[in-house]
Amino acid sequence: MKQVIWDDALKGGYTDIDTPQASEETIDYKQVASLGVGALVAAVLGILGFFWIPFIAASLVAVVLGVMAQRKIMRAPDEVAGGTMTLVAIALGAVLAISATGWQIYSYYCSAPPGYEILPFDSMALTKDGEVPENILALDGHKVYIEGYMYPTKQHAGIENFTLVRTLGHCQYCSPGTNPADMIAISMERGESVKYRANKIVAVGGILTVDPTWRDNVGAIPYSMRANVFH
Repeated sequence: MKQVIWDDALKGGYTDIDTPQASEETIDYKQVASLGVGALVAAVLGILGFFWIPFIAASLVAVVLGVMAQRKIMRAPDEVAGGTMTLVAIALGAVLAISATGWQIYSYYCSAPPGYEILPFDSMALTKDGEVPENILALDGHKVYIEGYMYPTKQHAGIENFTLVRTLGHCQYCSPGTNPADMIAISMERGESVKYRANKIVAVGGILTVDPTWRDNVGAIPYSMRANVFH
């Protein structure tokens, strides 16, 4: 009898000891909103809008993507993360869009010397009938300021006459369908000359001459300028 009690006591000793049970740790995982990442990248690219106008669109894209990402996060806050990043992207994109646009407008209207009217190449396009627009005809004999590229010449310095073109790939003779209004024949004022600038935008100011009868002469172009400003 004593042996049975002793055996039961031994058995009970083992069962009375509390043994720690292994517990599984759970990690909450949230997916980062991909649209938010895209918004932040677009916002950073928007900084280039201060230097090149098309990149202002990147700032606007950042705002749109950011709003879309924020809505996705609000619909599933327990599953999607990145709310702070998205808000930063939206704010940065909005600020850059406004400030870069303002800077470009300021640079555009304040770049011309006093007394010169800024004249973009795009506004000089001919009509469907190949005529010079009336608003450009009205500028004949006026001081204008226009930006473009120097068409390559054989000279690199001491250039008194050159052709200003709208784009780098412009060629009057090798590009089919080239618009003659994309060129201006530049003649520097007597005694003045310039150096050739390859692949760089130059700004030229002077008195514009418009030839409405340019089509009567083979190889002629409608616009020429007597220039005294070269930047």
